[in-house]
Parts: sequence; structure tokens; C-alpha cells
Amino acid sequence: MAKRKKILYGVVSVCLFISGCNDSSKSTQATPTPALEQVTPSASSSTPLPSKAAPAVLQPSDQIVGTTLEDQSFNVNFENFGESRFITTTETVDDKDRLHFYIQKDDAVTELSYELESPDSYYSASAVAFRDVNGDGKKDIIVIADYMTGIGYMGAIPISQLIIFKQTESGFMEDRETRDKALAGVPYRILTVQDVMTGLQTDPEDSVAKAWQRLLPGDYVMEGSNDLVSSTLTIHKFSDAGLSFSLDAWYASSQEAMEQGGVNIGTIESGIASPIGEELIFKDGDFELSFSLISNHDLYVRANGEAYFGHNVYVNGSYSRK
Repeated sequence: MAKRKKILYGVVSVCLFISGCNDSSKSTQATPTPALEQVTPSASSSTPLPSKAAPAVLQPSDQIVGTTLEDQSFNVNFENFGESRFITTTETVDDKDRLHFYIQKDDAVTELSYELESPDSYYSASAVAFRDVNGDGKKDIIVIADYMTGIGYMGAIPISQLIIFKQTESGFMEDRETRDKALAGVPYRILTVQDVMTGLQTDPEDSVAKAWQRLLPGDYVMEGSNDLVSSTLTIHKFSDAGLSFSLDAWYASSQEAMEQGGVNIGTIESGIASPIGEELIFKDGDFELSFSLISNHDLYVRANGEAYFGHNVYVNGSYSRK
């Protein structure tokens, strides 16, 4: 099933980061809890906005904590509260960046509370969008905040924390039930807003297969590849049997060696990686090659088990479509 030759050895790790956009893991499902805190000069206390008929009397906006991220702050016309401004700020706490989210109405401001999935990690705002996620005809708030753990072989690759604030008559609530439903529908490490909407419409039992089906066929190049060290994964198609692929890589110790033909070359000419959980696994004897989805267009490849490639040949890393 697989042909082995000598190919390159190169350890390449990657940090892939998805920048924020307007229209752009998983924790235990819980009943939504209030996500509004009235800001006071001395402290913050959880206080939901009153009904639409009786606007909240809140403190001045100079009580907003942190530095405003203008590219993740927007004017929004909420059905229950009218023209408002959604504000994202970042604050450094114990040398770690923390995100705050506010709703400002005229000279009043209210903070939306949420729970960090990884309190010891560094956070950045990736995307904010306003969509009706529960079908009630009212705009809810989708926030994607990325963090990195620095732990494990993918520790330098961001993880998206999805936060959904549901619009109600009295304010906004962190909606963990809808969040969990969206995450169950898309097995990606890094999310976009469109991924969230896709996840909400996908049966969790089909989520892994559908995600791999959405991965476009073609050549995916390992991050950090160059003239001397390179690995290319070619995805052919995904079927009930799994993912059909081929792999080509090479290694040369120097440009001179490259020019003189001193290159280690090898291929997996035709392989099938079968689903095991959210991963796909290719096996040949005691050798395994695992495939994990990073996003809807990137994946991570990792070699495990018995040495399969020749001297200085290593294919671990993130792969992106050409």
C-alpha cells in the first residue's frame, strides 16, 4: 500500500493565526448565565439590563477597562435596545492579555461577562459578528477569541474559544448551549464566523465526515518548506473508506548537495487514512501518520511509531493548500 524511500528529515512547527474579520474547545454544556455587569467606579457586579421600556441607568463610558480594539468594535442596531456600540478591549493582567466586551448606549456602558477556557493563556480577538443564532429574529453576538497553550506538539497553534451572547428582553446572556451545539458541528481548532453558522446546521454525528469532505483536494505544503527542506501532501478525495492521499518530500544538507543530486527523496504513492475519532490515521505496520484538521483549509500531519522515513526525514507540521 505504501512505497518507502529515503526522504528528508526536518522538524517544522508552525504558528497559524487567523486575523480578525467582521463576518467571520469545547467546555461542558451549561444553562446560560447572565452576561451583563454594570460598571461602577469601585467594582463590577452582575446586573442585567432592564427591559426595553426602561433603559438601564449605567455609569459613564470612561469606566471601560483596557485599550479599545477599533477593528473589533462596531455600531449595531439591536432589536431590543436600538442603536448601540459593541466595544472590544484588551487588558494586560499578570503579563497576559485579557479581552473585555461592552455594550454602550449613549453615555451608559455595560460589560458582558464570560468565562475563560484557558485562564493561563494569552488571548486575542479574532472575529466579532452579529447574527441570529437561535431563530428568534434578533441579532445575537458571536465572538471568536484565540489563545495558545504552548503545550504539546500543536502548542504553538491557536485554539478558538467561541463565545455567544444571546439577545434577550433584559440584556445579553452567555449562551453556552448554542455555543456547544456549534462546536459539535465543526471539528476545527481555529474557527471563523461562517464555521460557527455551519456548525449550528450540522448533525454532530456527521460533523467529522462533512468537515473532511469540505477540505478541497489538491496540494498542501508543509509550513517552512524551502529549496532544501520540503514536504507536499496531495489530497485526492474523501470517501467512506477515508482520505486518499500521497506524500512527497526531500532533504538536502546544502545548496551544493542539492545541485550535485545529494538529495534524500521519498514518497507515499497511494495511502488511505481512516477516521478514528476526529483524526484520520494511515497505518503501515508499526508506522502511523495522523491527520488533524486545524481549520477549514489547513491540517496538521504527525508521524508516530516505527521510523518510516530515512535519515533526516521528518514530516510533522502544519500543511496549507497551495
